[in-house]
Amino acid sequence: MSQSRITIGLAQSSKHQKILQFLSSNTCLHQNLEWLSVEDLLYHHQCHIGIDGDDIVCVLSIPKEDREFAWVRLAAAHNLADSISVMQLLWNRVAHILRKQDICCIYALSTNHWSETLLNAWDYTATGKIVALRREHKSIPNVTQSLVNFREATIEDLREITSLDNAVFNKMWQCSNQMLTMAFNKAQHFIVALVNNTCIGYLLATINANVLFIARLAVLPEYQRQGIGRALIVNLLDHYKDDKYTATEVVTQNDNYASISLYQSLDFQLVGQVASVWTYNFI
Repeated sequence: MSQSRITIGLAQSSKHQKILQFLSSNTCLHQNLEWLSVEDLLYHHQCHIGIDGDDIVCVLSIPKEDREFAWVRLAAAHNLADSISVMQLLWNRVAHILRKQDICCIYALSTNHWSETLLNAWDYTATGKIVALRREHKSIPNVTQSLVNFREATIEDLREITSLDNAVFNKMWQCSNQMLTMAFNKAQHFIVALVNNTCIGYLLATINANVLFIARLAVLPEYQRQGIGRALIVNLLDHYKDDKYTATEVVTQNDNYASISLYQSLDFQLVGQVASVWTYNFI
C-alpha cells in the first residue's frame, strides 16, 4: 500500500458506521475504552482515519479528555504488513494536534504484540505493568466493624466522588467527572463509604461473563489503613453471594504493593501480567 495514496482526516459522523464495520473485521486492533463504547468514543471524541480511495485503512483516537495528558483509546490498521507505516501517518497528525493543546504526555496500555510494536515505533517507553488477581470461591471474609456507613451512590454524589478520586490516584489514573458519570450509568454495583455524611471512599464493579470485576476502589488517604477498603470489598462479595458468578477479579499496577496485599488478604490469587503501561513525553 502506498502512503502517498492515503488521505488523513477527522472522522465525520457520516463515516461512523463504516468505521464500526472496519473495526469488526480487523486483527490489528488496540482498544482501551474504560466506560466508553466505540460508539461513545466516536460520538464524544475526535477520531482520525486514513482513507485509500473509498476504503478506511487505519483509525486512531487519542482524546485530550480535559486534562494535560491523554490516553491512546483506539488504534486499528487494515493489515499487518503495512500497519506500522500506515499508522505512523495518523500518529504524526494526532501528536501534532495534542502538542498544540498543551498535552505534556500520552499514556497507553498494550495487551498484544501489535500494539507493543506500534508504541515502540512511536518512541513510547514501557513504564509499568498491570497485573490481575482472581478470587474463585464465595466464602465471605470477616470485616471489623467501624463507624463508616455504606450506601448506593447517587448521581448527586459524583462531584464529591470525582474530588475523592483525584485525591487518591496519580494523575494518569484519575477519572474525570464525565468518565465517572458513564461509570455510574453502566456499573452494576456502585457504593460509597460515608463518615458524617461525607464520602470518604467508593467501589464500583461490573459483571461480565459471570465474573465480578472490581473496576474502581478508592479511599481518601487520611482514612486508609483503617479497614475501609477491605469493608467495601466484603460488602460487594456479600451483596452477590447468592448470585451465579464464578469468580471475582481486579487489576492493579504490579508495584502497588498495598493494593495487592489487600486483595491477597481477602483470598485473591495473583494471576499474572495482563498489560504493560507505556508513556510518551512531549517535554
